[in-house]
Amino acid sequence: LAAVVDNGPVYVSTDSGSTWTARESVRNWSSVAMSTNGQVLAASVYRGKVYVSTNAGVTWNARDSDRNWGSIAISTNGAVMAAVANGGQVYVSVDSGTNWTARATSELWTSVAMSGDGRKMVASVYGGSLYTSVDKGTNWTSVASPRLWNSVVSSPDGLKLVATEVAGSIWQSADGGATWTANTAAGSRNWSSVAMSADGSRLLATVSGGKLYRSLDGGV
Repeated sequence: LAAVVDNGPVYVSTDSGSTWTARESVRNWSSVAMSTNGQVLAASVYRGKVYVSTNAGVTWNARDSDRNWGSIAISTNGAVMAAVANGGQVYVSVDSGTNWTARATSELWTSVAMSGDGRKMVASVYGGSLYTSVDKGTNWTSVASPRLWNSVVSSPDGLKLVATEVAGSIWQSADGGATWTANTAAGSRNWSSVAMSADGSRLLATVSGGKLYRSLDGGV
């Protein structure tokens, strides 16, 4: 497991969260992601750089430039990474974070997620649209109406997607983002984050200033 602290360090656990070890330096960390085996980690710093570790978080290397990094995602093998910059672009790496290429256009990007192989991606824009890519971030397509989008998550096959909006709904797609449906069971709340199991059956969502909400039946 890995967790980041705004104005703190990166914390890594190798025993399912029983104990944690502080890594790297105190920075304005905004997001962290890791490969399936836990060896490759990528973490973003707001108004800082992207940092990559290839030894389970023991040592880190600074990558790309200082940007308003807000969210980062990584493929299961750690080779493909994507990070979004608020007021900037979507940046993609296909060599485990060594080199990064700017993709899409400058927007108020808030979140990014990808399929297990890194080929399919979904990203959200605050006050804008949801965008999907099927070619490792080279090209992007708008797939939803403008809303205050702030969080997205993807299943490993890239077909099941979930997105949250501020003062609105949890939205779900079962076809890779082609169509979206507002989840009426979840209701309208200040949703701030969402996570999903690999098969899409279990969802966990957070409300800013509110509670945690869990679904064990795919959002029903």
